Amino acid sequence: MLDQKTLVKNLMTGKDGKLFLSVDDKPVELMEIDTYSVKANYTNLEYQPVGSYQKFSVPGDVTYTLTFTEAVVRDDLIMEPLLEAAKNGKNISFTFRASANKPDGTQQQLTIEDCIPDGEFDLMTLTPGEIIKRNQSYRINSTPEWFKG
Repeated sequence: MLDQKTLVKNLMTGKDGKLFLSVDDKPVELMEIDTYSVKANYTNLEYQPVGSYQKFSVPGDVTYTLTFTEAVVRDDLIMEPLLEAAKNGKNISFTFRASANKPDGTQQQLTIEDCIPDGEFDLMTLTPGEIIKRNQSYRINSTPEWFKG
């Protein structure tokens, strides 16, 4: 059982995290990412037996998403392959790895494969006096896995 002192000493913050993109099977750190999230969305089906006042939830399905915001520094890793694939009438799939360093020196890593673009992507959005950023959203077509390495 954790006590408060141990708990507080082991809390992770956003500065402890990184996001990597697999390029030719090698991880490339995406240092231009300032925020990211990997989420699971569980959907349940409702079931109400005849004569029962109560409805019950039955597990239905789950979907996974990856979203992030990047400061625009380079286009060669994601945007060029994405637009080239679209130009050829195809979609593209990416593999990412999310990690966070724990204060005790260990790492928490999540492998995220089969990520396809989903929804609106910023290609170029400019606001005078601000850093140019892009929002990106992916549907993850495989179950994310905790990486042990």
